[in-house]
This record gives sequence, structure tokens and C-alpha cells, in this order.
Amino acid sequence: MSPLFSRLISVVASFFLFSAAWFCLWSISLHLVERPELAVLLFPFGLRLGLMLQCPRSYWPVLLAAEWVMLLWLAKAVSLAHLPLLMAGGVLTLLPVALISRFRHQRDWRTLLSQGAALIAAALLQSLPWAGQAEMLNTLLLTLTGGLTLAPTCLVFWHYLTRTRWQPLGPSLISQPVNWRARHLVWYLLLFVISLWLQLGLPAELSRFTPFCLALPIIALAWHYGWQGALIATLMNAIALIASQTWHDHPVDLLLSLLAQSLTGLLLGAGIQRLRELNHSLQSELARNRRLAERLVETEESVRQEVARELHDDIGQTITAIRTQAGIVQRVAPDNSRVIQSGVHIEQLSLGVYDAVRRLLGRLRPRQLDDLSLEQAIRSLMREMELEDAGIVSHLHWRINETLLSEAQRVTLFRICQEALNNVVKHASASAVILKGWQQDDRLLLVIEDDGCGLPPGSGQQRFGLVGMRERVTALGGSLTLSCTHGTRVSVHLPLRAV
Repeated sequence: MSPLFSRLISVVASFFLFSAAWFCLWSISLHLVERPELAVLLFPFGLRLGLMLQCPRSYWPVLLAAEWVMLLWLAKAVSLAHLPLLMAGGVLTLLPVALISRFRHQRDWRTLLSQGAALIAAALLQSLPWAGQAEMLNTLLLTLTGGLTLAPTCLVFWHYLTRTRWQPLGPSLISQPVNWRARHLVWYLLLFVISLWLQLGLPAELSRFTPFCLALPIIALAWHYGWQGALIATLMNAIALIASQTWHDHPVDLLLSLLAQSLTGLLLGAGIQRLRELNHSLQSELARNRRLAERLVETEESVRQEVARELHDDIGQTITAIRTQAGIVQRVAPDNSRVIQSGVHIEQLSLGVYDAVRRLLGRLRPRQLDDLSLEQAIRSLMREMELEDAGIVSHLHWRINETLLSEAQRVTLFRICQEALNNVVKHASASAVILKGWQQDDRLLLVIEDDGCGLPPGSGQQRFGLVGMRERVTALGGSLTLSCTHGTRVSVHLPLRAV
């Protein structure tokens, strides 16, 4: 099939489909207003404007020509009045539509607001030829109501059709189950029934205000589905309002109610979509900062490990050489007690330096983490702390899959255990300490609690030195809390790294 023939088919199909939809909407509008020419300005106007805001410019002449053909036919069939004014207004509405179509926004909330502004401007221009006539305000109300009711709905369907990935019909597509989201549908229907009950059950003196109760489904769907839900709820409410019997004596109230609901759905949808986009960007930025913080922690540990290795190799060899030389001095020195005592003193000093370096190496990089699993490293730490010699009974309950942990999380959990156990030994005067680590959903939980004397009010963080640990846990996206109700309890929550 040639491209020209395919384009001709699409133009003809668009012409007839739009003409049929335009006539159906004109028939519905004729039930809301008494005059045929005013019915043209309600829903048919909104349909044409909504399609022009979405479709390419090459289809605008087709839509405008189809509308003019329908207007000429109605002029002969029902003696349609003010035909030149209707056609002139249709041409004027092309100005804001052409202006807005040049600026396509990537963000949905900006698209909603810009097209809403274009709809208001087009309604003003459509009613401009009626200036000086008694129907001008009524014309403006009709164009605003029709445009803001149907044009956003066209945006919803166009958004769905263009964003959906279409697949050829095949056995795999036919057997695919349909997700009806029954729970959401039930909640919406419940709100809708409540709104209709309020609309039909209130006293007669309040019946003019009952259509505003239908704002409840708009708020509910906007909160859950964003701007698409708000606009779909607006359309369904419009259908319910038109089908109800409360507006017959007050048709202007119906138009005002439709206009108010359309504006509510449009602005509420744009606002909620804006909040969603801000929330999404904030979550992305937080995730990025969390990854950077984890990289910083890993880099810090890498530097610590390298420094510890250099200290161990260089200072360890130097101290060994000093001890060797001190031993030689003691052996070859004459029977001079002062020289021998100096050699012994030098050897003792070198041993003190070696012990200090070992303690420093343990603080720089826990050697247990290089050779053992995290659980084994914590058990080794508890043995090194000599808790039993201090009269402290210890219990370890560990149910964490270490393969799911990053290196930064491994080191952070170990250092928290190290700091907390050190505080228990030095300050708590406790007789028992329990250390528990487990996974819960997508979180890691670590709890260290003792039955000691606790902390004086307001002195916990400075005295226990957990400020650095709290900052490191926060950098990894978690939280550290300290409570001293009965003894001391350190609780750590960390997000589990996605595999």
C-alpha cells in the first residue's frame, strides 16, 4: 500500500469518525441548552479543540472542514442561526492552539496547565464574535464548560494511546491475564454511590448544591492515579450529572457545576502530578546521595586498610629491628649494668610501641573482617573483649545473609558492635548483653542491649561516642536510635542492598 493511499484512508476515516462523534455530542448538548447554535458551543467545541491540541497540524484542516460541513448541514436541517459567527469563532480558536502546539513539555503537569490556558483563551476567542449580543456571557460559559470537560479527556486517551506499547495479536497476548484492579474499582464505586446518594437524598432546598458532592471521586482518583485519574473521574462525574434529574429546573447550575468540576480535576491533577514528580526527583536524588555516601564509606575503608597495611609492614619491621639491635647490645656489652639496663629499656619501649600500633591498626581496619565472615568476626570480637572475665554474660543471635551486604554495610555493622561492646565493658556496669541481627523484608536490623546502669539524661551520645556511627548509618540510608529505659539499647535500621 502506497503512503499516499494510506494517508488518504486516514484522512477520510478521521473525517467521518469526527463527524459522527461531533453529531452525537451535539445531540447530547441539545438536551442541555434550548438553541441548536448554542449546543454547537458546548461539547462539539470541546471535542474539536481537544483533538486539535493533541493531533498533528496536518489533521487540523480535516477537523475544521468536518465541523463546517456539519454546521452547513444543520443550517439547512434545523435552521441553525448565527452560522457566520460559529465559523469565524472556529477560525479564531486556531491561534492559541497553534501557539501551544509549538511548546511540547516533557512534564505532564506543565502540559495540563498550558493546554488549560489554551482552552480558556480559545473559549474567549470563540465567544468574541458574539460581543455586543445578549448571548455573549452564555456563549462564554458554554465554551468554557465544553472545552474544559472534553479536551482534557482527549489528552488522557491520547496519552494512553501514544505511551502504550502495542503488540501484534497472537496466542501469547490472548492468554495474558487482564488486571482489572478490582479493589480500586470497588473503592471508586463506593465513593460514587455516596456522592449520588448525597446528590439525590439531600432536602430540596439544598438540591442545587448537591452536584458538588461529586468532587469526592475526583479527589480519590487524583490521589491514587495522578492527573489521569482526576480527569477520568471528572468525565464520569459529568456523565452522572447529565444523566441525573436535579438540573432540569436550573440548567445554568449544571453548566457551572460541570465547569467547577472540570477546573477542579484539571488543577488538582496538575498539582498532584507536580508533587509526584518532585517526590520522584527527590527519591532519585536521595538514592544518588546514598550511593555516593556508600562509595565514600568504601573509599574510606579502602584507605584505612592501605594505611594499616603500610603501618604493619613498615613499623612492624622497624620495631623488630630495634628489638634485635637491643638484644645484640645486651649480649655484646661488657659487664656494665647501665648499658644492659638501657638495652632492656629500649626493648620494653619497642614492645610498648608495637602494642600501641596494634591497637591503632585494630581501629583503622578490623583484621577479623579480612579473614572471617561477619558473624565469625563479631564472635571473635566478643572473645577479645573478654566479656566473661568482666562478669558479663553475652548472647549472639545472627540471622543475616552476608552475601546481600555491601562492604560498607559489613564494616559499619561490625564497628557499631565494636563501639557498643566497648561501651558496655567500660561504662555500663552490666551483667548481660544481647546482640541480635536479622533481616525483615528489605531492611537490616541490629539491636545491642544490656542490663547496665544506662545513661544520665542528655549525656548519651557524647559519652558513648556513637555520633560517628550515627552519621555513617545515616549516610547509608538507615537510622540509629539509643534508648536507656532499662539498661542501654542501641537499635540500627539499614536498607538492604538490592542484588
